[in-house]
Amino acid sequence: MPPYEPVLGWLTKVEAMSQWYEVGETKQVAPGTMKAVEVGGTKVVLVHTASGVRAFEDRCGHMSAPISIGTFKSGVLKCALHAAVFDAESGAVRGQPQMHVPASDKLPPEMLQAMAEMGKIMGQIRCEPLRPYPVAVSNGQISVYL
Repeated sequence: MPPYEPVLGWLTKVEAMSQWYEVGETKQVAPGTMKAVEVGGTKVVLVHTASGVRAFEDRCGHMSAPISIGTFKSGVLKCALHAAVFDAESGAVRGQPQMHVPASDKLPPEMLQAMAEMGKIMGQIRCEPLRPYPVAVSNGQISVYL
């Protein structure tokens, strides 16, 4: 006999946790903007696109940086860490990560060599789409299903 007894099976636990959460009002996420929120212990980014509010896990599909600290314009989200680009409607990858350092011509050769080696490793890391969550808007209230 195991030293513990599970209270809920895995599937039952997931089903018990899945529900709609109210996360704010539409006036808090103006068209063309995004906002980070925490929902039931999960970090979520709300994005107000041309067709309405979208919600994604607040984690870049490349190296897990918060996508909410990046930028949102022209219908895409861009990660602040490595500039990966994602479609703001679907979360699909629209641009692969890039490693660019401003004024890199002023760095010592050893640093440039280390960056070149790091680039080889980064090139092997797959960039996944953002994880979307269902969104409902009713009477100006935004709800997200997790």
